[in-house]
Amino acid sequence: MADENVVNNLADADAGTDWFLLPAKVRAEVESLAGAPVVEVHTLAGARFAGLAARLRFATGARLFLKGIPTEHVLYQRYRQESAINQLLVPAGVPVPRLRHAWRTSGWWLMAFEGIAGARHPDLTPGSPDLARALGLLDRLTAAVTPAPVPEAPGFITVLGEEFRGWRQFAETAAALDPWATRNLDRLAATERFWLPYADGTILLHADLGPDTMLLGQSGTDVVVDWAYLHRGAAWIDPALFLPHLIQAGHTPEEAEALMSSNVAAWADAPPEAITFFAIALTGYWENSWRLPAPSRAPRLRPYQRQMAEIGRAWLRHRTGW
Repeated sequence: MADENVVNNLADADAGTDWFLLPAKVRAEVESLAGAPVVEVHTLAGARFAGLAARLRFATGARLFLKGIPTEHVLYQRYRQESAINQLLVPAGVPVPRLRHAWRTSGWWLMAFEGIAGARHPDLTPGSPDLARALGLLDRLTAAVTPAPVPEAPGFITVLGEEFRGWRQFAETAAALDPWATRNLDRLAATERFWLPYADGTILLHADLGPDTMLLGQSGTDVVVDWAYLHRGAAWIDPALFLPHLIQAGHTPEEAEALMSSNVAAWADAPPEAITFFAIALTGYWENSWRLPAPSRAPRLRPYQRQMAEIGRAWLRHRTGW
């Protein structure tokens, strides 16, 4: 039974593991690391939290953000990679939270990050005061990872280039698509690879930027989290991956692009055709992905990808005029 003296905030939790369901040995090790007992727990959940994600406050007032995954989970190696990447980024001045400790114990892999007081994900809806901070963080991130602090990182094209072939697959299989995609399928399939010549570069890419991977702190300490990949590529790629989240938050494609042009230099400096071709490839990836069988431990992934495919089509209609 949970300690009644510990505040356990589960308001955001509809999946994942509760702190109190961890083995007692694991909880004791975390408290030993902090040097004090836990007095408040805020458990997070969502499509990206497959195991444990919790903000912890201790009797001393100290805070930690604890992430963990069972060692038999399919994402175990990705979590281990995230801990290794963090230790490369912090010395380079990249705006990420510092990893205090990472360890394997009792069937779990755990990462304890320094907590950020009042940390929350940005609200990207139109008119939100968080927009300037989130876009400013995106802009600063580019400078912090130029050149890549991990120069041996593989190219984005090498790792993911062949993942973006959804439209060509649809053209080969005559899949049922929405009327706009059906009408333009030949053009979409023909241009799906045109982004590749623009994608090489010396930037270290996060490759998963969105409101869920940004934290805004009370004192203005804004950071990027969940850096689990090592990709090197052009500076416009991360902004292009971020823009659909602005549309998801309620901006029109035109409004979203205007925000990016005004606030993110890497977007403003990008060849317009590079972003158009990448948007074609990215939308094809989402269209193909949401039709795949749902992973047993991520039931909301396919609905999310379906929503992003709809957003991608709206973005493409704006950019191409088709």
